[in-house]
Amino acid sequence: MFAILDRTLTRNIGLLLGLTLAFPWPLHGLFTQGFFLAMAACLIAYGLMPYIIILAHKVGALDVPDARRVHAIVTPRIGGLSVILAVNITLFLNFNYSIELKGVCISALIVGLLSLWDDIHELSASVKLLGQLLALGILMAAGVHLDFAPDTWWGYGLEYAITALWVIGITNAFNFLDGINGLASSLAAATCLLMGLLAWHTGQMYMLFLCLALAGGAIGFLPDNARYKTPARSFLGDVGSTYLGWMMAAIAVMGDWSSDGAVKAHAAPLLIFSVMIYDMIHTTVARIRRGDVRNAREWIEYVGRDHLHHRLMDLGCSQIQAVMLIIGFSCMVGLAALALVKSPIISVWLLLAQSVVFYTILAVLMGRAARK
Repeated sequence: MFAILDRTLTRNIGLLLGLTLAFPWPLHGLFTQGFFLAMAACLIAYGLMPYIIILAHKVGALDVPDARRVHAIVTPRIGGLSVILAVNITLFLNFNYSIELKGVCISALIVGLLSLWDDIHELSASVKLLGQLLALGILMAAGVHLDFAPDTWWGYGLEYAITALWVIGITNAFNFLDGINGLASSLAAATCLLMGLLAWHTGQMYMLFLCLALAGGAIGFLPDNARYKTPARSFLGDVGSTYLGWMMAAIAVMGDWSSDGAVKAHAAPLLIFSVMIYDMIHTTVARIRRGDVRNAREWIEYVGRDHLHHRLMDLGCSQIQAVMLIIGFSCMVGLAALALVKSPIISVWLLLAQSVVFYTILAVLMGRAARK
């Protein structure tokens, strides 16, 4: 199958078809429009990959295997650039940009391009954090922030602080999970599709199309990365993982997920992003207990084999089994978000409690894997 997918002719046909689908055709029907957007981003990302791989070799953006990595050969690590280009081409041709969407896209591009430079030349943790704070300022200036506190100075301050914690936290949590073939892109696609279903469920068609375009870009990267019998042709890299993580986190803030109270509105994204949140909290607590990290800089820079996918592989899972399990966890908990927004408040708390029980059990199992 990969022999056919990797042919230059197949790639160029995919690229041309993707660009054709990205053209703003006068379409009717919700699912027809969504299908065109998702397929356009998917095919553009797939068709651009050979050129991104050539670029990676020219600029030296290559991932060299070592003791903490699971791959065995030198591999290009800026494959996520194809996702950025595919998503932005599709959005530029099909969306009337609101000020909020401008803030989301511009801030995500800043984070993505900064990470591209980091993939090529390496940047310090402080520079990366400053870049994320600049992007965050643009995002909030465009009006994209959580809205749950009283309209007072301290209320606005609390909303901005929680928004910053959410966006930067989810971005880095997603980046942490980019550790084995196919995981990050598959998780991004699953998360975007869940958010798209939630947007459809809450009548936000604009958000549905945005989520589908992002999911399509992530899926278009999979043929070059989700390979388990042969080496991956490219990795997503920080350029791709930070861009996707930032876009997903910002979309979650921008969306209006429920008009029936702040608990429902914010609980739905929490469930959809719960795998990333769990992995970030679990690894952070474990690293602090071991004394591996003592400050924010060390937390950002630390790289180890103690994430969820590593623990699952320590328990005997193959790479593809670990990926399927994590996507299964995400879908199982994330689908509850669809029921949550239309449920009584007692059901909301029960669904949240169910998720806490599930992740507590998972944490115990991961603890056993760490002791082996």
